Amino acid sequence: MTTNEAYQKYLIELQANGTTDGVQTTKGRFVVNYNKSQNRVVEWLIERKNEDDNRYLQKIKVVDKPLTKGDSTNTFDSFILPKDHFDFMDARAFADRGSCKEQPFFVEEFKGENLNVKLKDEDSKPSFKYRESFYILSKDSIIFFKDDFDFNKVLLTYYKYPLQISLINPTFPDSQLNDVELEFDDKLTNRIITLSAADQSLNSNDQKYQALKQEVLSKL
Repeated sequence: MTTNEAYQKYLIELQANGTTDGVQTTKGRFVVNYNKSQNRVVEWLIERKNEDDNRYLQKIKVVDKPLTKGDSTNTFDSFILPKDHFDFMDARAFADRGSCKEQPFFVEEFKGENLNVKLKDEDSKPSFKYRESFYILSKDSIIFFKDDFDFNKVLLTYYKYPLQISLINPTFPDSQLNDVELEFDDKLTNRIITLSAADQSLNSNDQKYQALKQEVLSKL
């Protein structure tokens, strides 16, 4: 399905909801509602961890992407997340010490608050001997903690942002749409369109909206 075809279906959905005035059916509003609804549906699919959802998620999965190294200190090396990063899956890290290069490490995410304690504790601090360390995720980077070694290679597996639709002229709300083939098959795209129209005509606290959301999820 193309962007323009999705917009025509969106208009039909709005008419079914009794929403037909020009302000509510501008292409600019469609772009905002579609992108927001698509991202929300992808979040639901990721959170559900349902094996059947892989037929959709495989389209936006990136495996073992090399990351660019960012800032470094005596205690950590940071690596820049890709601009299209949507959700984290896994990371593989490799460290160097002296002539010992690209040693694979077991790394896990640290979500606690006592970072300084973990860095000083002999049983939990990063160790080249045992090839173990940990990382934290920030807004735009992933930070790996170290001791007497350096992380110089990280491979990231992640979900990228699904294709975001757009206007040819973003400053004009009823500009023509950039007409491209949408990311997902028609079945999932139709559910996204339904949610987009619901966003336009209902607020998120409305019971009808919640019922519609459940209906969409149940039919994925």
